[in-house]
Amino acid sequence: MTRRSKSKFSGNGDDAMLVNKLSIRDARHIVRNEGGVMTVAGAVSRLVTALVVSAFIARAIIVGKATAWHLFLPMLGEYLALLVSLPILNLMVRDDAVRKDARGSLRLLVGIAAGSIVWIAVQASRQGNGWGAQAGIEAARLGAWIVDHEMHWPVLGAAAGFLLTLPGRVRSFREHGPPFVAVGLGCGMRLVVILFGCFLVPWVLGDSSRIVWAVWAVLLLAELGALVMHWDLQRRLQKRGIAI
Repeated sequence: MTRRSKSKFSGNGDDAMLVNKLSIRDARHIVRNEGGVMTVAGAVSRLVTALVVSAFIARAIIVGKATAWHLFLPMLGEYLALLVSLPILNLMVRDDAVRKDARGSLRLLVGIAAGSIVWIAVQASRQGNGWGAQAGIEAARLGAWIVDHEMHWPVLGAAAGFLLTLPGRVRSFREHGPPFVAVGLGCGMRLVVILFGCFLVPWVLGDSSRIVWAVWAVLLLAELGALVMHWDLQRRLQKRGIAI
């Protein structure tokens, strides 16, 4: 092995390998996309949030008889919190990338509102109700589907947990630039855990209740796995004296 090729894997250059086949450049990129350097208090906050939300979801499964479809509502809560927060953050963070994301979030919110209006209008026409009366019926139906299954607390907890990460994301954006919010470790870990969970499909299909608890376990493991990976990559970078 030449001296040049050896330095590629053992040095602190961006192309050097940090762990396995993950380069220092890619590791820094991942940590930055996750909000930058995570303090001990930040790690504890994320851990507590993940456990609290998972506990609320478990309660919804036991008490509210929540189905597997209900368990994805907290992720939707996080996403809606992001869509609403971006236009507000655009007023504080003057940047073209944030402005572009804010416009995209506004378009999505308008699209969701337009789709809801069309749905209500169609249902009102079918049932012979006025638009306002049908809007109240649909809102009550959606609320009952969430609240009756005790899923409102997990949704609120997940949205609040995401909002708590915004200061760190703003700080990381100002230090390192875009993206403000990328496809994070949580999404990646969900995919990995789901693929791993395919081995459990024969066991899961044997009982509908197992499906719900399997989805619950996937989501919890994904959140914990993302947190552990973030902390581990950050620690490895800092241990080698590499600025994030």
